[in-house]
Amino acid sequence: MQKRASFILLALLLSLLLPTVVFAATPQFTDIQNHWAKDYILSFASKGFVSGYPDHTFKPDRPISRAEFTCILLNSLGITAASNVNTPTFSDTANHWARAQIAEAVRRGILVVSEYPDGLQPDGPIYRSEAAAMMIRALGKNPDMTAGPFKDSDQIARSMYRGFIKEAYNEGLMHGYPDGTFRPFQSVTRGEACAMLTSLLAKAGNSSAPPVSVTPISSNNLTLVIQGNRYNLGDTTVYLKRDMTNIPIYSLSVAGGLVFINNTLTYPLNSTSNTPDLVVNNTRYVQCRLSVSGNDLQAAPEAVKLDSISYGGYKYNADYVKLYIGNKNSDYYLADAELVDQQTVRVAGNSYDLNSTPVAIALGEDFYAIKGINFESSGVTLDLTATDPVVLNGLDLSHISAIFVDNQSLNLNTISSLFFIIDGNRYDLDETVIDASGNFTADNQSYSPDQVTMAIDNTFYKLTDVKSFGGKFIFYCTPSNVTTWAIVNGKYQDASTIQILMGNNIYSLDNVLVVQHNVLRIGGRQYKLGDLFGCRINGTLYDIEDIDYDSSLEMVTMEVTESTSAWTGVLPNQPQKYVFYLGNSIYQDGATSAVTIYAGGDWRTFASITFSDQSHFVYDNTTYNLLGAQIKIGNTTFTVVDSAWRVRSQIMEVYLQKA
Repeated sequence: MQKRASFILLALLLSLLLPTVVFAATPQFTDIQNHWAKDYILSFASKGFVSGYPDHTFKPDRPISRAEFTCILLNSLGITAASNVNTPTFSDTANHWARAQIAEAVRRGILVVSEYPDGLQPDGPIYRSEAAAMMIRALGKNPDMTAGPFKDSDQIARSMYRGFIKEAYNEGLMHGYPDGTFRPFQSVTRGEACAMLTSLLAKAGNSSAPPVSVTPISSNNLTLVIQGNRYNLGDTTVYLKRDMTNIPIYSLSVAGGLVFINNTLTYPLNSTSNTPDLVVNNTRYVQCRLSVSGNDLQAAPEAVKLDSISYGGYKYNADYVKLYIGNKNSDYYLADAELVDQQTVRVAGNSYDLNSTPVAIALGEDFYAIKGINFESSGVTLDLTATDPVVLNGLDLSHISAIFVDNQSLNLNTISSLFFIIDGNRYDLDETVIDASGNFTADNQSYSPDQVTMAIDNTFYKLTDVKSFGGKFIFYCTPSNVTTWAIVNGKYQDASTIQILMGNNIYSLDNVLVVQHNVLRIGGRQYKLGDLFGCRINGTLYDIEDIDYDSSLEMVTMEVTESTSAWTGVLPNQPQKYVFYLGNSIYQDGATSAVTIYAGGDWRTFASITFSDQSHFVYDNTTYNLLGAQIKIGNTTFTVVDSAWRVRSQIMEVYLQKA
């Protein structure tokens, strides 16, 4: 699914001409009714290369960048950037999102590196003169250096592309403005780009022939047959799906064991590799094995998916429609679902029966359960039923029906502060994402309720379950076993796992008072933070860079860095390993959390003590005799009868007898 995320980001960046996931079923834009480029915009939009914005506008006078124009030009011609293009390009495109398309344009001579000595500036608006040169080169035409008809000939003469401007005019790709000027250094707008590229597409389709030396079967005589349905290019628009772009197929031909699409792209016949995805109506036929029978081009797909879905008068791209399985949040999209039969979908290799597993999609802000799939020659339709939200975010207290602590319900009206701690990070209620199964999503990871702590007015609770009813949640929790929290490097940390190290002593954070910024009081004495101090968190040694007390949060805050050198305290000389013997045999190798020693009125882990010598240990600034001490391993209690500290290997051997 990470790849899916990368593809989505690239698709969104490819062009301001492709900015949105929702567009009218029939292209309808509210801001082009009286625009001069209206017909060009609608023509180009009908071919699937452009769409509007969520507010149903097209913004025809907004500029388009060099990178965006390059990508759209290549896509309209059915040209896909090679993944192994090693052509030297521009100094400022090595890490650009469109670097592959730019390199392909350079390789084909559409862009010329020497014409941009200071870099392409790919995100800058493309000039009309540059667009003229790119389109003429894409057609394989030469510049016309004769005088043109435009009144601003002095401006055109200053452009290195003046011959291309004239040839673009000759080919009918570009025209002047009503005042007779061409304006070579003016930015190309979205509307102008549609006009230019619509004309370019027509020119490319009319002027090329399949690059074969034998007589082909042409699209005039060729019928595309998919799963028994017959399609003629003259009657039905068929698309080639490349990555997440639909390329209209205006030419199909067969020759020499190959299928030629748009006279440019080739696919082998009778092969299971290098097979195309084809889109007819709203249906995507995946990895089609191509074969010829008479004048029929047979396409046998490996799978069937939706390419788009129409609902409520709008058409949605399936690559952007979120898909939910079993009421859980996920990284799946409708385009990921294989449509197996009327009641079965397959996602990531797993099949789901719509009768037994809830499968839903999100269209805009609304959620719909998929109840059935209808396969027809005119396309695939889904039986959709409105359902409760599968995922909720931007929550507030109105989204909570009840909070139960054990069996007691909290009064929601008295709550002034509520947030969640997930993997140490704080998420306010309006930042929280919860799905209908009760799972939380944070940083693209899913967390079950028992991995989440809820903080209500600075009281902390451990979640045990979350239920969803009618778009609202019921939280079940119990008081947290974490009695004190600290914030370490911006993340919430159980304070009991933090030990402050000073000299030969280890102190639990609860026994250290942070008086003010970088000032600590231990055992009635006050100390400034310095080299004398360190800390240990879950057994890892850190240097304390900063320590303070946040009175609003009522907790200690710390900034620490993991120690990379020997700390100035006694810890480097402490045992790095413990081996426990019963008689002459090893009973326990290592001091895990299941091994504790009795000190200060309770059982303590070995991570919380230090040794002054092999016979004495220190806990909370108090020294205890190791000999005669009680040690518990699991549920069994022992008495220490002897010890040996192997200083060179830093191993402490502890000899036990059952108590």
